[in-house]
Amino acid sequence: ADSPAIKQHLDNKYGINSTYIPYGASSNCKESTEILNQLGLEKEGYDLIIARMEPENNIEMILQGYTQTAMAKKMIVVGNTMNRFGKKLKEKYKNTKTILFQGSIFDQEKLNGLRTNCNIYFHGHSVGGTNPSLLEAMSGRALIAAHDNIFNKNILGEDGFYFNTATQVAEIISTVDKK
Repeated sequence: ADSPAIKQHLDNKYGINSTYIPYGASSNCKESTEILNQLGLEKEGYDLIIARMEPENNIEMILQGYTQTAMAKKMIVVGNTMNRFGKKLKEKYKNTKTILFQGSIFDQEKLNGLRTNCNIYFHGHSVGGTNPSLLEAMSGRALIAAHDNIFNKNILGEDGFYFNTATQVAEIISTVDKK
């Protein structure tokens, strides 16, 4: 199992003693700013979401919370927006000029640059055990706000901020600054 919560689920459901095998991510703490220059961003002048455009990743909740703030920083959203949910989000927020959908980015150096240099990295994943993108954000020393669930808490512990609602996202954005 890739998380203590999945181990417990497997053990309880199947009456077994599964093994929890934690994994990590490569250290990606390069201070590359090439992607920032390409996108017209300033170091720590934006918040970031990197995720598959799926409802269980709570992207819509994060964006709703973001729009409840003064939106002083840009919100960069990285992920394939060509599916139904991605198209819905782009349409819903097309008039919010500070929410910038970047589509898919597969270049790890560019992703590392975005994570390392963002103000807050929002991790909305709510299902499925340990998520590699959370580990990559931690490896990049990002300041993380994560959906409040057992999977994320098993990994972050007290080393992040947590949210369950758009209002909580707005509070984090309004009160937390990496600088």
